[in-house]
Amino acid sequence: MDKDAAEDSELAPASPKLRLRDRPGFPALLFSIAFGALSTGILNVANDLVAIYALGASATQIGILNASESVAFLFLAIPAGIMLDRVNRIKTMMWAQLAAGLAIFSVPLAWSVGALSYLQLVLVSFLVGVAGMLWSMGGGSALPSIVGRDLVSTAYARKETVETSVGIASPGLAGVLVAVMSAPFTLLVAGTANLLAAATLLGGFRKKPLQAVPSAESAPRIGFRESFGEGLRFTLKNPVIRALVSSSAITNMGLAFGSALETLYFVKVLGFTPQAIGLVISTIAVGGLLGSLVVPSLVSKWGEYRILAISIFLLPLAVAMVPLAAFAGTGAVWVIIGHSVLYNALMVSYNATAYGLLAGSTPDEMMGRQQGFRLVFTMGPVPVLGIVGGLAGDALGLQHAMWIWVGLTAFAALPLLALLRSDARKEA
Repeated sequence: MDKDAAEDSELAPASPKLRLRDRPGFPALLFSIAFGALSTGILNVANDLVAIYALGASATQIGILNASESVAFLFLAIPAGIMLDRVNRIKTMMWAQLAAGLAIFSVPLAWSVGALSYLQLVLVSFLVGVAGMLWSMGGGSALPSIVGRDLVSTAYARKETVETSVGIASPGLAGVLVAVMSAPFTLLVAGTANLLAAATLLGGFRKKPLQAVPSAESAPRIGFRESFGEGLRFTLKNPVIRALVSSSAITNMGLAFGSALETLYFVKVLGFTPQAIGLVISTIAVGGLLGSLVVPSLVSKWGEYRILAISIFLLPLAVAMVPLAAFAGTGAVWVIIGHSVLYNALMVSYNATAYGLLAGSTPDEMMGRQQGFRLVFTMGPVPVLGIVGGLAGDALGLQHAMWIWVGLTAFAALPLLALLRSDARKEA
């Protein structure tokens, strides 16, 4: 037995009788997720402020800076997925957080000696994006082995609760820190949170090693091309994964289309003030938190398939509230707030149940590659649809273009129709 397989044997399968919080390693993972979310929340506010106030960055430079953090998901997700199916996922998450923290620390250090440049800020954002991708994919790949497949949807919802709760508080905290410490030194807090996330995982899993490949004893090591082809075939041929990936891709395309128009629609069609728009934005996290809190009990009562169906069929109604708000007069802001809360609650419900079904259909040794291909398929079209949304708004008018978002969201239910039939479930 090799070293990897020996480590696998030390982690017994999660017992269905254990409550979620009693699953070995899960509490540590949640605390680590909280620290990671804190770092992300602070970074989202302070990073742009560093670029603007310390470097005098233009709007184009801010756009490039933000893109540099997200580009890793498009170009590196598949290689990362292949890697995560070969290595210790928890250790990879630790190293990712450690690397992110050290990269972030370099910004206030360089600024304090007058050496900070825009190029350094872009490189740091890219490294943080790569680390965040490994962190996110590693956690998603490891979660079924930590909690057991019977509680994956519930565990995902708990993860969303932690991330959303921290996400609500962290921007305000970042604002206070920027006022007290300046934007560059605020990044010291973000970097420290990354290091605490790594330390929490180290403490929580020190005596509970979790290996990426439970079948490492018998599974032969194959090359990159073979591993790539194996992951692609699995993702495309499995009926559950194929349906869920197709539905998620269309849903994300609709969201990208609508997001490109939403703020402009609020201002030019609904006549919202900046204060009203800020109020609407603040309700996004409220909807996500609400969804994360109710999903576990709903899944326990009605099952993943039924909650998935309810979520995907109600999403178009939530989106339709946006163009319908134009007919609400002075009550438009309340219609949009209702849309924001309902849409984000349904998205959390949809994502939690979809993740549970994806994990239930994927062997542990394939989780990394499944996530990599899924990210490319579901997030790849997003930038294009954002541009298409802007063009449609100019060509058709904002009101008419918003109905296209409704149509795309409704179309996302079609790939799931066969999946929701019992014969498709048996086939999977």
